Amino acid sequence: MRYIVGYTADARGAEAIKLALALGGGLTGGGEDTHLDLAMILPEHTPFSATYPGGDHGYRSIIAEQVDAWAAEALELVPAGTSARAVVRSAASEAEGLDDLARESGAGLIVIGGRQGKLAARMGPGSVATALLHSASTPVAMAPVGDGGAIPHGLERVTAFVGTRPGALAVVETAAVAARRRDARLRIVSLLGQDGGDDAQLSARRTELQDHVATVVGEAGIHAETVVAEGRNIEEAVQALPWQRDEVAVVGSSRLAHRRRLFLGATAQRMLRTLTVPLVVVPRDHQPPAPTGA
Repeated sequence: MRYIVGYTADARGAEAIKLALALGGGLTGGGEDTHLDLAMILPEHTPFSATYPGGDHGYRSIIAEQVDAWAAEALELVPAGTSARAVVRSAASEAEGLDDLARESGAGLIVIGGRQGKLAARMGPGSVATALLHSASTPVAMAPVGDGGAIPHGLERVTAFVGTRPGALAVVETAAVAARRRDARLRIVSLLGQDGGDDAQLSARRTELQDHVATVVGEAGIHAETVVAEGRNIEEAVQALPWQRDEVAVVGSSRLAHRRRLFLGATAQRMLRTLTVPLVVVPRDHQPPAPTGA
C-alpha cells in the first residue's frame, strides 16, 4: 500500500513518518508491501515554478540544495527494507498538493503530523491538517507531535468510532482492513453522551447503539470487540475508554461531505481535542483497498 507522507523538516514531519511506518508495518524494517512517498510541497511562487522579479540571483540553486538536504534527512528516517522516495512539487497549498499527489498515485492514505495543543498529548490541527480534514478525497491520518499519540512498536489495536447515521460500514471496513494488514485487534465503539436524557431515554439509546454496532459488524463480516462508551458528554465518553500506546482511532467524515470527500463533523472535532492516539479520518463512501494477500 502506498502512503503519502506530508513531510516537513521538523518534529511534525518525523512523527508523520513514524506513524506511516507503524501503519505500514515497517517501523523496524520489513514493510515489504509498504511504499512511502515523502512529499514536500512548496509554494507555487518559488524559483521552482517562477522567476522572481529582477532575476534569479542564485535563489534556484540555494533552494534546490536545501530541498535536497531535507529529502536526504527524511529518507534517513525510513529503515532498510521499506520502499520510500522523496517527492517535491509545487502547489497552491500544501493540502492541495498532498491530495493531488494521493489521487494521482493511487495512495491509500495521507499521513501528516499534528500541531500539539495547549494540553499535553492532545491534537490540535494546524492549517494544513484543517484543510485536509475538510476537503481530502483520500483518508487522512494525523499524529500529534511528541510522545503523546506516537506508536512506539507497531500497530496493536484499531478502534473505529461509529454512529447511527449512514457511513458507518465504510469506517468499519477501513478499520478492519488496517487491522488485518498489521494483525492487530479491532474494536468498534459508539459514544453515548448522557446529557439531556433521563434513565429510560438513555437505556433506549444504549440498546439502539448496541444493536446498530452489532448490525454493522455483521454486515462487514468481521469479528471485533464492540463497546458503547458513556460519559456526561462526548469528550468524557472518549476519555472513559481504555487506550494503549500502540493504537489508532478511525472516524468517518460528516454527512455534509460531498461524495468521496472529507468534512470533519462536530462530533469528530470534539473527539479530536480529547484523543491521545493518532486519528484516521475516512471520506464519505470510501472503498478501502483489500490488503495484500487477502
